[in-house]
Amino acid sequence: MKQVPNDGVLYKLVNRIECFIYIDLFIIVLEPNEASPANVDAAKMFRENREKFDDTAKRSFVQTLPRNVRLELDPEVNEQLKSDNRKLAFFKEHKGKFHHKSELPKKLEETINTILSDIEPQRLKADIKLLEDHLAERRLPIEQRELQTIAQNVIQNLMQTEPPINTLAMSPEQREQLNLGRQRELVKRLKTSIYHWQSLTFDEYKSKIYLATNFASHYAMLVQILNEIKQRERNFQPVRLLDFGSGTGSAMWAAMHVWGKKTFAEILNVDKSREMNKLSQLILQGGQENKAPMVNGVVYRQFMPHGRENVFDLVIADHTLFEFENRFERLKVLRSLWYNVKPNGFLILVERGTIHGYSAINEARENLLSRIAVPDQLTKENIDEINDEESSTEHDDSPVKTHNSPGHIFSPCPHESVCPKKELNIPCRISTRYRPLQIFDVKRNIPDYTTGQMSYIVLKKSERNQNDIYGTWPRIIEPIIDRKHHQHVRLCCPNGQYVNVPISKNKHGTGLHRLSHHAEPGDLFPVTGEVIEDESTKIKDDLIVSERSKRRAFRT
Repeated sequence: MKQVPNDGVLYKLVNRIECFIYIDLFIIVLEPNEASPANVDAAKMFRENREKFDDTAKRSFVQTLPRNVRLELDPEVNEQLKSDNRKLAFFKEHKGKFHHKSELPKKLEETINTILSDIEPQRLKADIKLLEDHLAERRLPIEQRELQTIAQNVIQNLMQTEPPINTLAMSPEQREQLNLGRQRELVKRLKTSIYHWQSLTFDEYKSKIYLATNFASHYAMLVQILNEIKQRERNFQPVRLLDFGSGTGSAMWAAMHVWGKKTFAEILNVDKSREMNKLSQLILQGGQENKAPMVNGVVYRQFMPHGRENVFDLVIADHTLFEFENRFERLKVLRSLWYNVKPNGFLILVERGTIHGYSAINEARENLLSRIAVPDQLTKENIDEINDEESSTEHDDSPVKTHNSPGHIFSPCPHESVCPKKELNIPCRISTRYRPLQIFDVKRNIPDYTTGQMSYIVLKKSERNQNDIYGTWPRIIEPIIDRKHHQHVRLCCPNGQYVNVPISKNKHGTGLHRLSHHAEPGDLFPVTGEVIEDESTKIKDDLIVSERSKRRAFRT
């Protein structure tokens, strides 16, 4: 759902641009910019055909990924495979398998249906579609630097397309009319070039529409993420949970599903919307306002807790990063969330699996890694870039400082290097299978299970355990491509590389071949090996440039 600002808002935006228009000669003072009108047109075409471009880039990228890879099953997994006598259950439920179908608990779904029962089904379906379309197109607010660049390009286009005019021969009234016409054209073009961000606001009805649209998918995504934490960290038992931007409470219900209701002594739900908090509390009461909540220890607030004593085992920000009006506010809240994480606790950030959701997650990833004690993973150029971006705002010009608490990425990345998908502008996302809410009269229109896409990051406030077997396995981050005698498995490896491995029975053995056949995006692939990049690898469309023959191990 594309929205544009009114003229008053746009004039405020234009006033932020560092350019001055002299009425007599229409002289524009701008900083040098490499962007050209051709680049502007190309960018517009790219935005209009993003999905087609993404598909083409993915195909080309898959074809050009390093393929000369030596793989073997992890020794521990290989022994387990032999002891299980290659049973099918092993291949579907091995240690690195975290992808499972999810559905809401029956009682919880009945409660939600009760709350939504006062809305006419056809109207509900129509409004759900409108909200889905709007959320799918949402972007982060435009930053001042981006705004300046766009305005520079628009003004350059205006100057190049305008015929020569002798303003010295004009009367003052004519020059004033000319300048007003130019301003109107500038505002008109900016309207079509600038995304007008608005924060989401909710009344009682809109909160219910949001509940019907997103609760099941958000719940399933978080159950999948939390199940991996539980499976890999057997001794982790969270007692305090902070859900920032809690909305209708899907994160709270997912955490209680994974660890049990009695595990948590305190659950703090923070959301600026009073109506969202009321609706979440109503769900806890089984849909009846005069009924006692089904869970004790749940607290609702509109603002973040203060003080270093307010630390939590789990801190979750689910689909929240798009609600801040600029980058400075986003990163400020992220740092506060990290400080609220207890030692050995987890910070979980989740967004939609779109290119914009991925960009928000990757921005948070890079900034948090630059501030916590992760040695030698981000280069000086990365930190300089973050300093440069933050100092460009009027809010903060302080250099990046690392927090003295250690930390590392727990999932999905098996490394702390720069994301290999960043330069290609292709989202890194994981799919999840879930059962939608059965809320409509015509049940046959609702599939039993559907697929949701998410971009997320989980950070643990501790040093990386060098003996953790999971930390040495690459992660599958794209769907498996089946061929007649082999499968293409695309892996993000602990050394920061993204590789495409054709796995066949003849080359890799029956065990590894069957594992890849049953693998899904989001699983850890229980293999060890090494990548050998060949000098002769030819890269199409200049997506990747192979400079020399390299040999790198999966293990870090």
